Amino acid sequence: MVTRPTVEQVRAKAPEPANVIEELRRRYDLLTHSQKRIAEYIVDQSQAVAFSTVDQMAAQLGVNPSTIVRFCYRLGLNGFPDLQERMRQVVRGQLSRADEQVETGATGAHLQGTTFGESLAHDLRNLQRTIMGLTADDLSRAVDQLIEARRVLVIAGFSAFSLSHYFGLVLSRLRPDVHILGADEGVSKVRLAETGAPDCLVAFTFPRYAQFTQRAAMWARKQRATIIAITDTPISSVGQIADTVLVSSPTGRPDRRYRIGVVADRNRDAEFHGGPDGCRQCAPQWGHRRQRYCSARALQQQRRTV
Repeated sequence: MVTRPTVEQVRAKAPEPANVIEELRRRYDLLTHSQKRIAEYIVDQSQAVAFSTVDQMAAQLGVNPSTIVRFCYRLGLNGFPDLQERMRQVVRGQLSRADEQVETGATGAHLQGTTFGESLAHDLRNLQRTIMGLTADDLSRAVDQLIEARRVLVIAGFSAFSLSHYFGLVLSRLRPDVHILGADEGVSKVRLAETGAPDCLVAFTFPRYAQFTQRAAMWARKQRATIIAITDTPISSVGQIADTVLVSSPTGRPDRRYRIGVVADRNRDAEFHGGPDGCRQCAPQWGHRRQRYCSARALQQQRRTV
């Protein structure tokens, strides 16, 4: 017989308002598929959660309202109203950080109606959302981790590599032993193999999430190195295992965020065993059994379809 916890028990173990999203990040890998969809909606649509009913939220997700209520109790909250109140506090904190932001229309009125204006306005909205999602504590912790590290390894794949390269160049002017890693460089794998507890890995990862970045983060975690993730959501593959997560608002369609769980599960399946590479095609000595996720194999399949 399943018994519902008492109010006192719930309050004793309930997460702090600012830590609700952090709690979701820690537990995300243990959730079911439907629970992951609820967690992603809470992270992405905090204002909607704060001011909509449980029935409205359930309709948006296509789940039963009781599923959402049970999910709230699993987080240690006193039902959906408790989740709403905590998310309202999160939203109020975000709005307070947005008080000094300049209205998009006022700064780009002379470009209104043009492709340039639409593109710049879109970038400005993303920048504003990024600022609203950052906290001084997270930024200060990241700075301390970069200062205290013996070496700093900066890694990214696909379009995020340009960001990591610029960040690495600037950081190298402020401190020694900064190394920019790329998936196609043999020296990068040597650097990763030498990673230890005193080191810090800075990973830039956005959709499409690069498997090399995921593998490097998993390797750094096994070696007890510090991980700083700059990503689009705290429940991305690297975000879940990072010590510090700095969320940057992404561009593109919001509905693709519901595919994060699928991508995260696929990348975890591609986890390597014993080194920076892990599939049978790239590293036979590690005997990886998930060859279908090999990046080289995926590239071959992509070429066949062109």
